[in-house]
Amino acid sequence: MALELREINEIQTDRWVKDSTRRQILDLLKRRGRATVEEMAAALNITPMGVRRHLLALENAALVRIEIERRPMGRPTYVYKLTEEAEALFPKGYHHLVLDLLECVAAREGMERVDELFERRKERWIATYAPRLEGKTLEERVAEVARIMSENGYMARWQKTEKGYVLTEHNCAIAHVARLYPQPCRTELAFFRELLGVEVTRVNHIASGGTCCSYVIHESAPIPITRRTPRSASDRRREPPNSGRRRAASRAERRLRREAK
Repeated sequence: MALELREINEIQTDRWVKDSTRRQILDLLKRRGRATVEEMAAALNITPMGVRRHLLALENAALVRIEIERRPMGRPTYVYKLTEEAEALFPKGYHHLVLDLLECVAAREGMERVDELFERRKERWIATYAPRLEGKTLEERVAEVARIMSENGYMARWQKTEKGYVLTEHNCAIAHVARLYPQPCRTELAFFRELLGVEVTRVNHIASGGTCCSYVIHESAPIPITRRTPRSASDRRREPPNSGRRRAASRAERRLRREAK
């Protein structure tokens, strides 16, 4: 099967970035924020022609951009800066932040609150993406869901089978969270079922040691999609005072009763 353009770009970007000089150029621009060809050549001890050759490759990979800085006198200066896409090449600690927050929530309010957070996330996704599936056939819905998941970093593909369809995710965009918490995988399955309106079964699971997440989509009579609107912050503010504490206390009482049995 031919590689998609996005995959080709990812492969090329990976190869170009591994070039030590190109990596040095990216690191230099990250530290300085902007630099001219002459400044980069002096800092890296290479010729301006060599810098331009590497910059051309990085421009083609959408990792650097050029800007013109005009001066009151003299010719304008051409400077290079990193693009937003280049930020992904530098270390990020988002998953540590998410895991810390989930751990705090679980310790303070219990796993039921973590369940609620991921359930709300699923509802928001349904409200966001359901309009893209309206009026489509099941096959068109499956294709659209694959696009939606790919847009969110899951490298999803789909194929038709004798009994329905198979949706495969070759990457888990939240793998660090999914390895420690079952909620995202559970709500993802529910998301597919509700969005597609048919029965969906997971047959492969990255968080359980698999190389991909695969879902069998059973071809049956589609169920109409119900568009949902996530509860807004203003809705939550209209709750009675201390309602959150009362719910937490109620959950604690239920747990105590279960333990006492």
